[in-house]
Amino acid sequence: MLRPWTILDEEELASSRIFRLYRDTARSPRTGETVTFSRISAPHWVTVMPITTEGEMVLVRQWRPGVRDFTLEVVGGLCEPGEDPAVGAAREVREETGYEGDAPVEMGIVHPNPAVQDNTCRSFLMENCRPTAAQDMDPGEDIEIVVTPLADLPRLVADGTIMHTLALSAFWWLRTKRPDLDPWK
Repeated sequence: MLRPWTILDEEELASSRIFRLYRDTARSPRTGETVTFSRISAPHWVTVMPITTEGEMVLVRQWRPGVRDFTLEVVGGLCEPGEDPAVGAAREVREETGYEGDAPVEMGIVHPNPAVQDNTCRSFLMENCRPTAAQDMDPGEDIEIVVTPLADLPRLVADGTIMHTLALSAFWWLRTKRPDLDPWK
């Protein structure tokens, strides 16, 4: 039977606006040996699938410095400290797209990369969305709104246009929690 490892020490190595990097020292319950791990501590994230009153999904295309390219993805971002994830989801939709709609409904939660990260990502569905204001992007954002028929999502995933793991996870939750909106069926 597996047992939890004992954390002996954690040392913060670096800090930025979006994460802190730690070196953790832990003891294996199986071998008793001490091992060092890297851990990224980050705020929790949200992804949102805004569906328009016409039944289309509002996607965003934006520059992603990690891959040094543009990606097509669902709306998403960091939760503010102490912020309810549903409130953060609605805020991200408003800021990134200028759209508003029904209250966000949580579809599911994942650990984005539990091998090295300690945060979670909650996926939300937001229906009856419509543009109500201009985008209100952060200085590090440059976002194009891409309103897409749901029926196009399978092709965009299959041909590699949508490769963002958290978008694919959000689509999984849509398929399992709202089969009436599932374009893969």
